[in-house]
Amino acid sequence: MDDVRAVLIGLGILSMLVGCLVLINDIPPRQYPAILTWLVLVLVVHDVVIAGAVFALAIAGRRAEGRVPHGTILLFQAAVATGGLLALLVAPEIAKQAIGTANPSVLPLDYGLNLAILLIALLLAAVGASVLQAAISRRRR
Repeated sequence: MDDVRAVLIGLGILSMLVGCLVLINDIPPRQYPAILTWLVLVLVVHDVVIAGAVFALAIAGRRAEGRVPHGTILLFQAAVATGGLLALLVAPEIAKQAIGTANPSVLPLDYGLNLAILLIALLLAAVGASVLQAAISRRRR
């Protein structure tokens, strides 16, 4: 496990170095404040909104202990975390599309609709997995 952890840490550090090189070489310095603002907002949204929602699901699961299987709570926590992170990744495209671009082929898709479809699919997958898990659990008993 220590070897795997060391490799993952090394890959993380390498990824950050590549990101810094790309930032320095390809992004004009006048865009640094906007990038810094986005990074701070992502950190706040991740730590407050997404982590808060996952934590709230954990608390609700503890209160519903016995009535809701632990695996179901974990499935919905994973769905909320995944959906939140996907929304964070798509948010800049949605914002830029709302502002408008000089070239319409830069952001050609309807990112808001695609995100909504993806979030609904994620919810349906969590519900389906919960139903499947309950059926398997009932069958084992």
